[in-house]
Amino acid sequence: MKCSVIFFLTFTICYEPVQAQQLEDALRLFDEANRLVESGTYEDAIDQYHAVIESGYESGALYHNLAGAYYRLDELGEAVRYYERARRLLGDDPQLLHNLQIIESRVQSPFSELPTPFWRAWWNQLFGQYSARPFLSIGISLYLIACMLYAQLLWSRIRSSWHRRARAGALASGLTLLLIAVVISSERNSIQGASILEPTIMTTETGSIEVPEGVRVTLVGEAVAGTEVRLPNGVQGYVDANILGDF
Repeated sequence: MKCSVIFFLTFTICYEPVQAQQLEDALRLFDEANRLVESGTYEDAIDQYHAVIESGYESGALYHNLAGAYYRLDELGEAVRYYERARRLLGDDPQLLHNLQIIESRVQSPFSELPTPFWRAWWNQLFGQYSARPFLSIGISLYLIACMLYAQLLWSRIRSSWHRRARAGALASGLTLLLIAVVISSERNSIQGASILEPTIMTTETGSIEVPEGVRVTLVGEAVAGTEVRLPNGVQGYVDANILGDF
């Protein structure tokens, strides 16, 4: 699998605004990590990528390249973890989806997946490949246009039917797109899943199940017995929190 190093790194500040020097240092670390990947020094590259994250930045390209480095070291659980984090920021990017398909063939999960609800399949088909940003930008623009049209109405007392339809259409479309942006952002920023970082035994009410590295699980909650998770086939049980890589 090729580790993509051609994505433009668009950093998102995670915590507090940082100085320009810190941004420059983070970009330098990212570029250095990419060079280490190209030279095959994957462990050092991983350290550099994590140093960027620890400095307070994240991006889809950063997570994508970090996942590729883990894949090269055959650490499938960590690779799945960071590919999924990249997916939250990049959406259904074709190169990312290709890499996910490759790693899924390596994981060879023994668990079948529950059928996707029709509304979820519909949602993913329509909006799964996009981030929240374009919907947010267009939604705000349409909302501002609607505000200007209403201001024009109050100022000039325009009563034409086209003006009324334009106001209503811009307002309704803008609010709809803003709502879609909020839903997409909420889904991708909430921690709902994790990858199994190493082969483990999941304890269930009826016994135990072997779970291989790289399997995706849904986080359910914490309990005395461990972290409760749900397998792709819907079976729930408990595993050690230390072998979970949340995404």
